[in-house]
Amino acid sequence: MRLAINASYSGAKTFALEVFTREVVQWLCRIDENTIVFSPTLIPGVNESNIVLTSEATGAPAVSYFSNLMFNNTILPYQLASHRADVLFCPATEFPFVDVLPMPVMIMIHDVDPLFYPERFGLMGEYFKTALGHLHRQDIRALVVSNFLREQLLNNTGMHLSNIDIIRHGFDSQAFRVAKSDIRYDLLSEFAEHLGFSLPYILFCVEPGSAAMCDTVIAAFNDIKSRIRHSLLIVGLDREPSHNIQYLGSVDAVDMPPLLSCADLLIESSNAGNILEAMASGTPAIVSNTGALPEFVCDPEVLFNPSDSMSLSRGILRAIADKTLKQEMIDKGLKYVTRFSWEKTAEDIYASCVAAYKASYDRRQKTNK
Repeated sequence: MRLAINASYSGAKTFALEVFTREVVQWLCRIDENTIVFSPTLIPGVNESNIVLTSEATGAPAVSYFSNLMFNNTILPYQLASHRADVLFCPATEFPFVDVLPMPVMIMIHDVDPLFYPERFGLMGEYFKTALGHLHRQDIRALVVSNFLREQLLNNTGMHLSNIDIIRHGFDSQAFRVAKSDIRYDLLSEFAEHLGFSLPYILFCVEPGSAAMCDTVIAAFNDIKSRIRHSLLIVGLDREPSHNIQYLGSVDAVDMPPLLSCADLLIESSNAGNILEAMASGTPAIVSNTGALPEFVCDPEVLFNPSDSMSLSRGILRAIADKTLKQEMIDKGLKYVTRFSWEKTAEDIYASCVAAYKASYDRRQKTNK
């Protein structure tokens, strides 16, 4: 089996999709040195002989999406045939819509937000909805990160349950890890001075569209701020500080590991990756009980109802004030997170590709008899 990867988003950006693509492509090329990668850029850690450079669309979004559509449906099928690929893996919903590929197509779907929040995505959302309309084809398999997302796909596409595999995301275990105790205080002080906030702090990261959750977190913190010595540090929102609440706005990716490692507690409402990275950093997390997030915690006791600020207040107080509980949360998190890695993600993807190739081969053999 020769695996091909349509690595459209493999550039140097630190967005989650680019990070996922680069990490998984590196590991897949280690698992199978015969892998061929179609990418607009060279990828660190991947031999140049594995990469076929493609043109990278620049300019307005309309130009970019039209260019991707043309490449995926004209040039890519020709190149797949030319390089004798047997399976196509797409780390994003960038794949040929034309039904002419004599091979299985594996598509990683990270979320279906464009279906529910089209106003946030514009042309990208329309492209995504068009892509979902092609997922019912026999030789297309969807790879998703959670049971929750699998149910969303089943309810919004013509896909069958047997054509959807769950593949958990990994994280950078070298960047996100426990700081040694003898340097932790110095790291804490230095980092706080560098970004301009006070210690100790509770961390909350605002994701796009989570303004309502931000109001809940602030209300919960205000209820208990007189009983703790912590400030609330909010990343992703740029406002003037007030009443022990500080805002950092956007934060560089290189600053996130120390930011998580130095926090006394993470409040998470939407990003499963933040939960894994916090646990790997030795930072306890309390997590919203919505969507896929409960699938990424090791203890249901850390879940809270995002519509109930009082339940969040109680959760914060317990995690901050009860030192025994806090240490239990840290220990459980460190043990639990060892089951996640980019290597494991790539191994699971490769196993799905092999299974799809064998099933497709068997169908063709039966048809030819």
